[in-house]
Amino acid sequence: MKTLIIAFVAVAALAAPSFALSPEAEAFIRSIGQDPNSAAVRAADKDGTISTTFRGDPVAYSLESLAHEKKKNGVLAFITTRAFIKKLAVNPSTPFPKPYYDGMYLTSAERDIVTDKLTAES
Repeated sequence: MKTLIIAFVAVAALAAPSFALSPEAEAFIRSIGQDPNSAAVRAADKDGTISTTFRGDPVAYSLESLAHEKKKNGVLAFITTRAFIKKLAVNPSTPFPKPYYDGMYLTSAERDIVTDKLTAES
């Protein structure tokens, strides 16, 4: 019986999503009018930590960290920007979202994709 319980716990742990917002992050996201269970929020959370650069310095952002820091505009921009880059990868004519797009929440490689889009449109 003990072995069965241990096996069940192990399987349950493996079945859990690798990224899950903390209750505090979920509460903050809800407080700014977003549904933590929406597809966009779940996808942004699943992206995990975005490692990039800002003015030459390495930086890392995640939905969890921005929510923990209670950065309303950062959370909204992270969700919006992460959804945009996924759509852009499928459809190059995807328009830039307004008002919360922020290239700060893109990896360097994703910024190159956006630069290609801007170059093609000019």
